[in-house]
Amino acid sequence: LPKLPVPSLEQTMASYLEAVQVAVGDEEQKAETRSKVERFLSADGVGPKLQQLLIEKQSKEDNWAYHWWLDDMYMCNDIELPVNSNPGMAFPRRRQELSKDVAPNFVQDVADFVSAILDYKELIDRQLLPQDRALSREKGQPLCMAQYQRLFATYRTPGLEQDQLRSFPPPDENEHIIVAHQGQVIIICCQNSTDGQKSSTLAGQQQQPQSSHHQHYPPLGLLTTANRRLWAQWRHQLLQDLINARSLQSIESSSMIVCIDQPFLPPPLSGREDEEVSHRVDTNRLLQMIHGGGSHWNTINRWFDKTVQFIFSPDGISGTCYEHSPAEGIVLVQVIEKALENVQALQQEAQQQEQQQQQDDNGQPIRAGGPPKRLTWKIDEDTRTAIETAAADVDRLVEDLDLRVFRFTPYGKNRIKTFNVSPDVYIQLMLQWTYYKLHGKLVATYESAATRRFQLGRVDNIRSASSASLAWVKAMDDANTPVSLSLKFKFIFEFGARTKHLNYTKKRWRNASASAENQTDVMIRNILGQGMDNHLLGLRQLAKHIDSDEAAAVFQDPSFQTIHHFALSTSQIPTSSADSFMGYGPVVPDGYGCSYNPQPDCVIFCASAFKSCESTSVAGFVRQLSDTLVQVGDMLENRSPPLK
Repeated sequence: LPKLPVPSLEQTMASYLEAVQVAVGDEEQKAETRSKVERFLSADGVGPKLQQLLIEKQSKEDNWAYHWWLDDMYMCNDIELPVNSNPGMAFPRRRQELSKDVAPNFVQDVADFVSAILDYKELIDRQLLPQDRALSREKGQPLCMAQYQRLFATYRTPGLEQDQLRSFPPPDENEHIIVAHQGQVIIICCQNSTDGQKSSTLAGQQQQPQSSHHQHYPPLGLLTTANRRLWAQWRHQLLQDLINARSLQSIESSSMIVCIDQPFLPPPLSGREDEEVSHRVDTNRLLQMIHGGGSHWNTINRWFDKTVQFIFSPDGISGTCYEHSPAEGIVLVQVIEKALENVQALQQEAQQQEQQQQQDDNGQPIRAGGPPKRLTWKIDEDTRTAIETAAADVDRLVEDLDLRVFRFTPYGKNRIKTFNVSPDVYIQLMLQWTYYKLHGKLVATYESAATRRFQLGRVDNIRSASSASLAWVKAMDDANTPVSLSLKFKFIFEFGARTKHLNYTKKRWRNASASAENQTDVMIRNILGQGMDNHLLGLRQLAKHIDSDEAAAVFQDPSFQTIHHFALSTSQIPTSSADSFMGYGPVVPDGYGCSYNPQPDCVIFCASAFKSCESTSVAGFVRQLSDTLVQVGDMLENRSPPLK
């Protein structure tokens, strides 16, 4: 794969000034920022010097942005992982009739899924996965597969100064997983095999600890919910004892964690404490995956540092919570959906093998990697106090999160496509207008754009809050200013071209202006590794190593801080099932998180905010978003004359 390019300095700073123009309200501040950028770009300014240093770095490394981006986004961020960083995903429900009782095949169902995941992991380890390829611009271009390699082989270790993403090589023979249940941690060794017996082996091993009597330890996983620097101190103390060090090593080097939860019905969301499990709403399903409900519920079964945690409860609810730094959500979704497809085939195969085994006089036992083992700990009073502190803090965080899974059912992506608009562009525009209706302005908006066309590529940021979208929402929102339909459609096109997707719409809307054509060029550059945010990050990192007032003036400017305060954090996370969705919390205290999952006949939104913020309201956001989708949908459905 090619290396990530270094964008034009002039192009990036022009994009920066446009972002400032949209997000910063003070005209004097904007003028000062423009002046600082002009000095930065001058022939004898520091900008060209930093650009040259970046070009030299690009020639020497596989991906000049990767480690800077990883540190800036994750490793140097000390905020708590649950809610703030780790997304959650709800899988399709496994049974129509839910019950508080343990389903007869619950353990086997869990084992079947884990076995399917381990089979897929084996393909990853042996580098036998089919090559992912681009589906949009430059369709068919191969994509970097490194994120798959990190899914089951990494652990985010807390550090006193910054975290570290540790990697563990694939095991030569056996590997192990961790099972967390009622706050206790069990290690299960899994023998690599393709004989179809792995699932039965796992099921048998998971059942064994249930009948054993062991010392009950405090739920140490709660420590992983804390501020990263505080957790690093606690972990350092734990490591002083060899028993603790061995248990931590077992968890950190595991392929995954399997969390066996109790059904999750927190009274604040379910309405009353005795509400039946069958009435559980989608919101509770997602909350179970994001944080587990608190220290009195299933958060005691989590270990948030681990890249992948698969979560199951006996009422048929399942999903995942994943630590975001090793890979993007879409990669994990692809792995999960492939595993879910394979579970049914695995179950059929197991039934056939069971019948064959019953006919086999030899009665050979199923090969196992050894009996399950409960991890042991040496807990002193300081650690018990730390667990109590972490429990109180995470309970406050859980209580503060306001989240709603909202299904917009009047129409979905199929109808949106009849408007000659990309569903992603359309939804982004609806989010912009929704925010404008609620707050009277647009703000810095984050929408990830994959850069996997390049070695070690992760993401850059598509800033949906653009001049085109601001003009559009103002025109739509001003009842005193008559705006023709053609002008409204023009703004929709310009918004799409400015962000990323409307290549095919360009062919249909012949009245696109010259400015829209220019915005299409910007879209293409973004997709092909010419995004603004990573470039600014690289320049800022290099500026730390030189003494320059000009650089400090740009990167310490209040405008620079404003455009990196993402009060609206969004992403499209499509799934093959309308009963599956992924969501997350806001990334700033006064912001919204909003993932969206366009389905053929509906759109699933997972919207979040913090209850402690007086200026945000998830209920208001969802209500306004629904009204906006209906309003614009009706406008486009009834447009006359149609735009060709």
